[in-house]
Amino acid sequence: MEQTRRISFAGNTITVNFKGQAAARVIDLLYRHIEEGNAENSCFTYELEENADSGLIALRREQELLYEGHDAGMAGETLLSDSCYQLAAHSRTGLLFHGAVLGWQGQGLLLPGASGAGKSTLTAWLVSHGFDYLSDELAFIPWQTDIIKPLTRPINLKSPSRPILEKRFDFEANRANMLVSPYGYFIPPQRLRDHPLHSETPLKTIIFPRYRADGGFDCEGLSKAQAGLSLMQTLINARNLPEHGFQEVVRLVRHVPAYTLTYNNFDGIAAYIQDICASNACKEIETNKKAAG
Repeated sequence: MEQTRRISFAGNTITVNFKGQAAARVIDLLYRHIEEGNAENSCFTYELEENADSGLIALRREQELLYEGHDAGMAGETLLSDSCYQLAAHSRTGLLFHGAVLGWQGQGLLLPGASGAGKSTLTAWLVSHGFDYLSDELAFIPWQTDIIKPLTRPINLKSPSRPILEKRFDFEANRANMLVSPYGYFIPPQRLRDHPLHSETPLKTIIFPRYRADGGFDCEGLSKAQAGLSLMQTLINARNLPEHGFQEVVRLVRHVPAYTLTYNNFDGIAAYIQDICASNACKEIETNKKAAG
């Protein structure tokens, strides 16, 4: 029997019709924590169907074949990648960044960076060390707010990153709880650490992470101009926004501290970022006290 799931994010909705046990498992793993939308606002329709006799899985968007084969993980990876692109490409009601989103004691942390920059690996490491997970890829800030609304998908960890997390996460014991593709793993964040998943968080700190295998460990505070320029480089939907979103980015960096963090290993990085978040929280409290008189 065919089922339907509508996924809403950043002001847009897509519809996914799916059929078969493998297809249902893929949809549940990918979208279980993402807000459901309504049919009236749906901009694209996907069909994910498993043939009951052959086990062949086919994925289509508006009748265009995107994947056909027997690998549920590959079908899921293709669906998630394409659906994220479509949701992002049509977003017009706020700033949409390539960036991971984490929480620390109620404070929102944005880690901007392009796809393939290592955000998911760092995110998984930080979640396993006490941070709350919100997203490893997309961060939406509605117009004229300081609230991050994340795309809460499973953590997309590429295969080369597995050795980094093996001491913190048992891949084999959790295999049945993940979606495995030829390129990596989709890990439900609560398998890394059981914690509540939040649908939004206040933006309090921005850190641009840079992994350099041949480099050292260095953290540098950014000027407002530097922070704004760096944020603009990770703004996905700039072409859809007035002034390409520039004035909104300027508004954010005026009061949200931003840093670059260069690292070549993960030892101590969680504690270091926790200290940054805690320090910013203390500064905000002092600023509010002074403003109150």
